Order: sequence, then C-alpha cells, then structure tokens
Amino acid sequence: MAKHNLAYQIDSAIQQAFRPGADKHSGKHTGDSRGIVYSYNEKKSLQQVGYEFKSYMRANFPGIEYVKDIEADHWQGFLNQKSETCSTATIKNYVSRISKIEVLCQSKFRFKSNWAECILTPQSAKTPSNEKLRTQMMDKNDLVRVLDYGYKNCTSKGVLGIDLSYRFGLRDAEVASLRVRDIDYNNRLLHVVGKGGRHRYLVIEDSDLQLLKNISKGKCLDDRLVGINADSINQQLNRILKTLKLKDKYPLTSIHSIRKLKAQELWTTKRNDGCSKKETMDYVSSYLGHGKGRFDIINIYVQNQH
Repeated sequence: MAKHNLAYQIDSAIQQAFRPGADKHSGKHTGDSRGIVYSYNEKKSLQQVGYEFKSYMRANFPGIEYVKDIEADHWQGFLNQKSETCSTATIKNYVSRISKIEVLCQSKFRFKSNWAECILTPQSAKTPSNEKLRTQMMDKNDLVRVLDYGYKNCTSKGVLGIDLSYRFGLRDAEVASLRVRDIDYNNRLLHVVGKGGRHRYLVIEDSDLQLLKNISKGKCLDDRLVGINADSINQQLNRILKTLKLKDKYPLTSIHSIRKLKAQELWTTKRNDGCSKKETMDYVSSYLGHGKGRFDIINIYVQNQH
C-alpha cells in the first residue's frame, strides 16, 4: 500500500467506487450498493469525513499511517469528539458514512476490519436539556450519601429497594417483585423476572451475600424479599434527595439513574478486563434485562463508552 496520508487513502477508495449515474435501484437488488458511490454529493460527504478523520488521527494517533491499521476505537474516539458539537442526526450520518468508507477501503486495499460492527453512536452534547436529564446517571458519591442517610435515618423498606437496584442494576418493579425463592445460594445467582416476563440470572457477589441473607431471614420462600411496591421505592429516593438538597441536581431522576450508574460500572469493568466494545455492550445490555445487540439502549445507559 502506498504511503500517503489517511485522507488520501480513503479518497482513493472512494474514487475507485465512484459510479455517477449508476442504477442505484439495481445495486440494491444485487447487494452491490454498499460498494458503489452513486453521486457527487455522496462522494463529497465521504471525502469530508476522510479529511476530518485524518486531522483527528494526526493529532491523536500520529503513528497510524495506513487505513489497514485503523481500529474501531480510533473511529469511536473521532465520534466521541464530534458528539461534543454535533447534533444526534449529524452523528448518525457520520456513523453511516464510516460504515460505507469501511466497505470501500476493504475493497480497495483488501484487508479485514470491524469498524462498523464495534463502534457505538455516542450521545450528542447538543441534545435538549430535558432529554439529557432523563438520561442522567447518578454520581457514585451521591448514591453513597443517599444510602448512608437512608439506613441511618429512614425506616422505609424503600432504602433496601434503592440498595438492591444499585447492586443488581434492577428496575424498581423488578425489585418489588423479588421473592425469597429467587435467591439461589448454592449457585450464587439471583433470579429476576423483567419486562415481558423475561428471565435472567445475575451473579451474587460476596459483597451482596450478607445483605440478601439479612433481608430474607425468617421469611418463607414465597414471601416478597423487600415487601414494597415500585412507586414507594422511587418516592423514598426522591424524599432523601430533597433532604440532602440533591433534588435540583437530579430533577427528573428515578431508579433509572442508579441503573445507569451500575451500567457504567459494568461497562468499565468489562473493558478493563479486555473485552471488545461489542462483547461489553452485549453483556451490559443483557445484565440490565434488554437482551443482546441493543445499541440504542446502551447509548442511553452508558455515556462513557471508552
């Protein structure tokens, strides 16, 4: 492969695939449309992405000289940077163009890559404020304050509900429906019934074991573990936030903000363990009860997709 800058290499792949006036409908029918650039506008937009990406790489990864050495993480960093100034729609366009560029470069330079498979669409910083608040993650220090205050000053079972929601990333309704029989001490698993009656089994860590034993002590297998409804858990959380003068910081929050904290922690742990973004996404999404392959969900729950 000739040694030119990345923008030049990407452009050469685009030029090779440029077929102005080609029948796009026919290309879709034969499955060849991804490997053809049909219009001058499409060519220009792809070239612009290549030029911007070259500048990003020169500033952050100057040692990468060939497109065959580009990894999905490089594109992810590029997208994360763009998310600071671009709208959600623009970010989605970047993702689409990156996918097209990957196909064109594979065809031109004959290498294998997984850019489109592994990159995740980041949350736009330009998202309207109310939407940003609804995707808000609770700060771990604030959660520690909430639980510390709750256990010391509140008699409501809602404090236990908040604690369990964080420990296992549970929805408020999932906490409310837990029963003593859902704890499998032998296999160290917690059985959870989620939305749509979907079942999942979550590992009980050493740090969680004693709490579960304390909660279930003296209860029958069919007894509810916490014995409180979902609304009461959220009401308790909001009462504590108001008492601690944290409600202005989390004006629209609920248990979901705590699930987002758990999701971020799980993501960070799996990535630090060497898992790919795709593996990590599937794990976290399944843990939360959404199932695998949910890019749309993970973009809401995990903002720092390093």
